[in-house]
Amino acid sequence: MSVAIALASLIVISELAGSLARRTNYVNRRVAALNAIVRDLRRQTAVTQRKLGSERERATVGEVFEKILFAPDLRTIKLAAPAEKDKEKDKSIAQSGGPGLPSGRLAMSESSGAAMLEANGLKPTGVFEVYRIWWMPKRGAPIWAADFLVGDDGLATVAVDLPPGHEKEPSLCVTLENESYSEAPAGPIALKGEASAVSGTAQSPRKSRR
Repeated sequence: MSVAIALASLIVISELAGSLARRTNYVNRRVAALNAIVRDLRRQTAVTQRKLGSERERATVGEVFEKILFAPDLRTIKLAAPAEKDKEKDKSIAQSGGPGLPSGRLAMSESSGAAMLEANGLKPTGVFEVYRIWWMPKRGAPIWAADFLVGDDGLATVAVDLPPGHEKEPSLCVTLENESYSEAPAGPIALKGEASAVSGTAQSPRKSRR
């Protein structure tokens, strides 16, 4: 009798162990599936946050640019590659007008306390490369204004420090540099230009349309 009871107990225990193993395996699969879903949600959240961050950054840049463009003391600097700038100075040289030539524009306003540069046609920055913006005073050393990177589209929109207050006709230079710190331009010039003399108070684009 005791032997029969022992065998029955062993059978029950074996069945319970098998059932528990199957349930444990099922739970483990469910946990793994849920973990995969959580990882996917986290990735989607990270992508969404990056997109929102980019949208906010673009919105901020757009707001600053609009603030500058409608400022009463708006000033602009047209930027061009050195060869194109030389052609502009010498009217006897034909303008090529070919596509892909680097160009840009800087808008600044002292009342807004901001300046913004837009450029296109720039060579994409490589590893350890950076475009560096310099104010070039008539006297003294160049003054760093900003660094920026350029992607495959060749476009850039970047906030720039205003030039020193005593500079009435500031010049601007954009060079392609090694990303390490430098006190003066060392790489090739990508863009350059200079502001015209200030004559009175500049009108904002909105007023000039009337």
